[in-house]
Amino acid sequence: MEKELSETFFYNPTDFDNQGRRLSDGRTLREVIKDFEWAFHYLHTTEYATNLYANSRTMTMLAKSCDAAPFLLYGMELTQGCSFDAGEDPRINHEMDMHSERIYVYGIDSAFMTKYDENGYPVMEEESGIYPLTLLIDDNMNNGSVRLAVPTSDDTEDSEPIIIDSPQYIHVI
Repeated sequence: MEKELSETFFYNPTDFDNQGRRLSDGRTLREVIKDFEWAFHYLHTTEYATNLYANSRTMTMLAKSCDAAPFLLYGMELTQGCSFDAGEDPRINHEMDMHSERIYVYGIDSAFMTKYDENGYPVMEEESGIYPLTLLIDDNMNNGSVRLAVPTSDDTEDSEPIIIDSPQYIHVI
C-alpha cells in the first residue's frame, strides 16, 4: 500500500439535486470537488491530489454531476482496506470489470489540467506532476466527505508498473 498525504473535505449532500447540481447556485459536485483540489494544493503547495476517495453514493452523484451515461460507474473498489493499493486494486477491479455489463470510470481530469489536445481532451502534464484524479470507492467514509490524497515519495518498496490488457474505449460525440 502506498503512503499518502491526504486532506478530507466536506459538502452537504442535501444541498444537491438528484443530478448533482447544488440547489442554491446550480454548481455541480464536480465543480465543488475542483474547489477542494485547489484547497488541497493551497495547503500542500508542492503537491497536486491524484487520488479521490469517497463512498459509492458520492461517486454516483459525481457521475451524475458530470452528465455521465447511465451505463458508466465511477470509482475503483478498494480491496485492501481504506487506501489505494496500486498493485492489487487495479488487477482485482479489472477482473470484476470483465464480468460486468457496465463500464467503470477510474479517473477524471484534474482541476489543474488546463491544456487540451486537438479533440478537446485534457492533457496530462507529467513534468508538473499534474495527473487525472483516480476515483476510489471507500464505503467506510461518510456521505458528504471526499478525501483527496497524493502518494508520498517515502515508500520503501519499489513497485513494477502494472500492465492491464483491457479494451480501449473511444469517446464518440
